[in-house]
Amino acid sequence: MVFTEILSFAVIVCILPQLVLSQSSCTNPNGASGQCIKYQDCPFVQRIIGIYGRNIPRTIHNQISQMQCRSATNTKDFHLCCPNEASPQSSSNQESQRKVVRSDGGNLDRYDRQGLQLLNSVTNCGNKGNPKVSGGKTAKPGDFPWVALLKYKINGDRPFLCGGSLISERHILTAAHCIISQPELIAVRLGEHDLDSEEDCHYLGGINRVCLPPYEEYGIEKIHVHPNYVHGQISNDVAIIKLDRVVKAKSHIKPVCLPIDQRSQELAYDQSFFIAGWGGTEKGSVSSKLQQALVTRKNLDECRQYYNKGEVNDNHICATGSGIKHTCQGDSGGPVFFQHRFKNTYRVVQYAVVSFGGRRCGQNQNQPGIFASVIDMLPWITQNLQ
Repeated sequence: MVFTEILSFAVIVCILPQLVLSQSSCTNPNGASGQCIKYQDCPFVQRIIGIYGRNIPRTIHNQISQMQCRSATNTKDFHLCCPNEASPQSSSNQESQRKVVRSDGGNLDRYDRQGLQLLNSVTNCGNKGNPKVSGGKTAKPGDFPWVALLKYKINGDRPFLCGGSLISERHILTAAHCIISQPELIAVRLGEHDLDSEEDCHYLGGINRVCLPPYEEYGIEKIHVHPNYVHGQISNDVAIIKLDRVVKAKSHIKPVCLPIDQRSQELAYDQSFFIAGWGGTEKGSVSSKLQQALVTRKNLDECRQYYNKGEVNDNHICATGSGIKHTCQGDSGGPVFFQHRFKNTYRVVQYAVVSFGGRRCGQNQNQPGIFASVIDMLPWITQNLQ
């Protein structure tokens, strides 16, 4: 059980000798109000597990151990004072409740009705268990079945300059700079893992060899580029590719969810995200195997100091990892995502498209990546899913 480590740590450390006695309302040591409920029902816990898996930092272990409470009506189950604002804090000098960002994209009246219905009809989106940070940077085969490769008409063994994500049975979301002033885009590849291998296999328990079905390539029927995108800049850096035929979902090919409901649009300022790709930029791919990394959202003002005036705006998400390799592991046009609340369940949801992260990685080790916010682009996305 994933949460066993948290429970054992809380019991052993016993930071709070006297547990809070409450039927419902409670207050944590940091002053944040919450509800005394079973840990399985706490969105805070689900989010922590979704982000970190079994690699939960010790600081968060400490926070959880201090959140124990005792229900007057249920003395059997382990209870937590689950924060009303379901987000962990990394230090005691942070605000007691982290702010939630709701961009203008959250106004459902701005969405195209047919486009929104199409996205709502994608019932199997983001349904691939919890993304987790593994010990290395190479993803396991099949971990991220929505990640796409864009194939261009160029010479060479690796004609892949950009990435994207499958968001419906016919549509790929990518960056506008992957379309404008690039060689001719001739196909989209789905279900790929190792560019240098005919078979993508891994071992379960170190014994059983499991291989994925072959990758699939799709032709291009239509491409929509955001009308306000200007080549060489990053504002409105999004595009949609309509494939020439329907994609049938398989174990290694599935769409990712987009944040189309209010709950999925609630993000903490210092939210952690996953990026995944082959490190593809206009100069080509840097890895044969699919890479993954965890990046943390930064304040936009903090990011503006690394870029020219006016380059970074409110339609961007700024994020960085521990070291230069993290922002270089995502493809230009690739997805930025994590597991979040989605239609009364938990699914993997895409929140951004890699823009600066792919093009400028390697220039400055401290320079954060800049990603186009999907929430802010949702009105345009829903209008261009014909």
